[in-house]
Amino acid sequence: MHAWAKSGEPIKHPEPWGIAGAFSTLRLLPNGYIPFREAYCKRLLDSAHILQLSWIPEESLIDARLNEFLRETETKDGLIRICLFENSIGFSARSAESDGKKVEGWLLQYRRPIPNAKSTQEKELYGRLSELDLSAEDWIIIDPKDKDIRESATANLIFVKEDQLVIPDKRILKGVVLRKMLPQLSDLYSVIHASPSDQEINEFDEILLCGTGRGIAPLESLPELGWSSTSESAFKKIRSEYEQIISKPNG
Repeated sequence: MHAWAKSGEPIKHPEPWGIAGAFSTLRLLPNGYIPFREAYCKRLLDSAHILQLSWIPEESLIDARLNEFLRETETKDGLIRICLFENSIGFSARSAESDGKKVEGWLLQYRRPIPNAKSTQEKELYGRLSELDLSAEDWIIIDPKDKDIRESATANLIFVKEDQLVIPDKRILKGVVLRKMLPQLSDLYSVIHASPSDQEINEFDEILLCGTGRGIAPLESLPELGWSSTSESAFKKIRSEYEQIISKPNG
């Protein structure tokens, strides 16, 4: 991990979860290409503005620090997390071991306080990821009041019923990957924006996770709700579209 203070000197990267800050996670491909790099940086700054951080650097500084980190890191195929704190910027890298893999989901009763920003203060959510094997598990967020399912801790969700997709859009952060894929999804399927309730889950043949770390990945089961996947048709088709999109240099 690397971090720099607002003044420019290198500092120790703080433990992010529970302190004020915004973050974004990018995918670094083996050829050194980062799909949607500019969109991720802009989304990071959007989160910082929404959270009203006391220090919000120019995008050019974030870009320069990211280049510096990429030159120094040994990770050549993985995930890069950028954190903006009140007076510093930090970078960390990890492997993309969950990319495309089947996921077992576990319910987490949670309501994000500021859904349209990625905040490091959400320790109750992101701090609990350490309880799971992220290569094969994820928290599936269910609203404690409305009992609807909106997203996972690491990805957006796509619910599949025959030739129809249901994509939650209520009190969630619509991720960069999902936003980039929506035109293709709308060409392939009928798309409805809604948040299924826990009682409606068994109506769906497949549930897909869509995000930076997972790419497009299939939810294998939600044991607490008695749901398990009965098809891989949409996963295979949408995963193929995803792989084409991220390989484009102008993505």
